[in-house]
Amino acid sequence: MLSSVFSTAASGLSAQQKRMEAIASNVANVDTPDYRRKEVDMVSTGSGVRAVVSEGPAGQGVDLATEIVDMIETKMAYEANVAVMETGMDMWDALMSALAPEDRDERWR
Repeated sequence: MLSSVFSTAASGLSAQQKRMEAIASNVANVDTPDYRRKEVDMVSTGSGVRAVVSEGPAGQGVDLATEIVDMIETKMAYEANVAVMETGMDMWDALMSALAPEDRDERWR
């Protein structure tokens, strides 16, 4: 169970990193003629999430206000995944502390 918690949180962290990279590219190219804004869709993988990056329609351009809002959302989602990871580690620590010394994993001996 705990491995699935870590796997899900790790996939979320990776997906948000990809999303932030797309936002950075959009901001860097705000004044580039004919630049096609990168759009990110989150796709469920069954055991987590994956970011799929695609190019938006031609002529749409980049709106900095939209990019800032997306950046804030990405930061909040990344922090939420970090909190899930930390909670999973706390759960693991509590489990290892409750076990008899001979039943603990190697790092607790």
